[in-house]
Amino acid sequence: MKRWPKKLLSDLVLPTEQCDPRKKPSEEFSYIDIAGVDNRAKTIAAIKRIVGADAPSRARKVIRKGDVIVSTVRPNLNAVALVPASLDQQICSTGFSVLRPSEKLLSGYLFAFVRSPAFVEYLVARTTGANYPAVNDGEVKDASIPVPPLAEQERIVKLLDEADELRKLRGQADCRTGALIPALFQEMFGQHVAAPPIVTSTVGLKAPRGWRWAQLTEVGRLATGHTPSRRHPEWWGGDIPWISLTDIRELDGTIATATSEYVNDEGIANSSSVKLPKDTVCFSRTASVGFVTVMGREMATSQDFVNWVCGPELDPSFLMAALMEARAHLRSLASGSTHKTIYFPIVEQFAAIIPPLALQKEFATRVTEIRAMRAEQSASCHRLEDLFKSLLHRAFNGEL
Repeated sequence: MKRWPKKLLSDLVLPTEQCDPRKKPSEEFSYIDIAGVDNRAKTIAAIKRIVGADAPSRARKVIRKGDVIVSTVRPNLNAVALVPASLDQQICSTGFSVLRPSEKLLSGYLFAFVRSPAFVEYLVARTTGANYPAVNDGEVKDASIPVPPLAEQERIVKLLDEADELRKLRGQADCRTGALIPALFQEMFGQHVAAPPIVTSTVGLKAPRGWRWAQLTEVGRLATGHTPSRRHPEWWGGDIPWISLTDIRELDGTIATATSEYVNDEGIANSSSVKLPKDTVCFSRTASVGFVTVMGREMATSQDFVNWVCGPELDPSFLMAALMEARAHLRSLASGSTHKTIYFPIVEQFAAIIPPLALQKEFATRVTEIRAMRAEQSASCHRLEDLFKSLLHRAFNGEL
C-alpha cells in the first residue's frame, strides 16, 4: 500500500470567479443547472441557451475547460461532471461547487476523486436540511485527497478511464438491446395504434393481413380495485404484491414478480379491491400515465390502474407491447391540468388489432429470449459497476 500525502482540496484548487449575466441582457450564453447533470453518466447532459435578460438568479458561476463541478444539493446523488472545452467560459448554477485544479492536480484525477465512495460519504455526513439537503462550498473544499506525483496520477486516471470505457460500452449495448422488443413488434405486426377513443364500435375499421380490430373489453376482462385503508395497518404486509404508482415506472415493460408493498386477504376483502390472476396486464391511467406491466403472479392494484385479464384470443406479452407502442397516443387521452387521468369511459373504448394467437405466442417467445439476454447483460453491468467502485476505492487508498 502506497501512502501518499493528503491535502485539503482548498489547498489544491484555484480561485474561481462569478459574474452577473443580467448586466449584458442581450448576450447569449450556455447555462448548466443541477438538473442538467446526469448523475449516472457523470456528464453534463442538458445545456440551456439563454440571454442575460432571462438569466436566473442562480446563474452566476463561471466555468472553464477542465473544471470539475460538484452539486452541493443532495450530494448522495453524486451529480458531478468534468467541464468540456465546448463550455469554456460559460455559466453554471451556484448550486455547484466549481473545482479548478492547480498544477498539482490533474483534472482527470480530481474528477475520479469526486466520484469515489469516500468523497460521497464525506459529503453525506455533512448534509443538512430535511427538505433541501445540501452542503456548502467550503465543506466540499475541506475534503482531503491523497496527492501522488503527477505521473502516478496519470497512471491511475488511465486505469480508471479504461474501466469506465467498459462500463460505457456495456451501457450502449444495453440500450441497443432495449430497442429490440419495439423493433420486433414493428417487424411482426407493423404500425400499431389504439383506435380513436370516440369510436364505440370497431365495425368498419380496417386492419392489415385480414386481421381484425377489437375493443379490449371484447377480448379480455377489464378490472380495477381500491386501496385498502392506511388506517388499518393490519391489512398491509401480507403476501399479496400490491402494484403502486411508485412501482410502475420500474416495472414498465417487464413481468412483475415483486413490489414495494404487500397486502393481505383481509385488506382485499375490506376495500373493494380484487386479486388479479397471473398474466393480467396492468396499465397506469393516472399520474404516471401509460406505464404497463404483466403480473407474473397473483397481485392487486388500486384505482390508479386498469387491468385486463386476457381472454383466449389475446396473449399478455403482445398486449403489453401493443400498449407501449401506442403509449404516446394513449397519454394524449388523459384529462386534467395538474393530475392527468384517463377516465374509465375512455379506457372502455381502448381497441387493438388482433393478430392470430399463434403469431402473438411466437412474439411472446422471442420476447422471453430477449429478456433473458437483457438479464445477463444487467448482471454484467452490475459486475462492471462494482469493479469500477472497487477501483475508485483502491485508487485513493494507495492500493491501485
